[in-house]
Amino acid sequence: MNDEQPPHALPVALVDAELADLVPRYLNNRWSDLSHGHSLLAAREFDQLAGMGHRIRGSASSYGFDGLGEIATKMQQAALDADAVELKRLLSRFERYLRDVRIRYL
Repeated sequence: MNDEQPPHALPVALVDAELADLVPRYLNNRWSDLSHGHSLLAAREFDQLAGMGHRIRGSASSYGFDGLGEIATKMQQAALDADAVELKRLLSRFERYLRDVRIRYL
């Protein structure tokens, strides 16, 4: 997957149909994480942001949201590097992903 997709390309998550009932709650929790991530960035809580990135990275692929896992991996590294500019960019990507992702149940 390219780091930046063309503007017209929407992310697609390939999700096991057995997880269909769990997906809405999972995504709602990620929206909460996004909001919390902005607060953590404003407070420069890089350790907590790194932990959040690690946790999301681990769960995202379990649900089939590989694109979100890639963003979370980069968030974790940016937080470890205390790179606030990169974290701001990645939080924007995180938001776009959540807003635009299309789910294909397998």
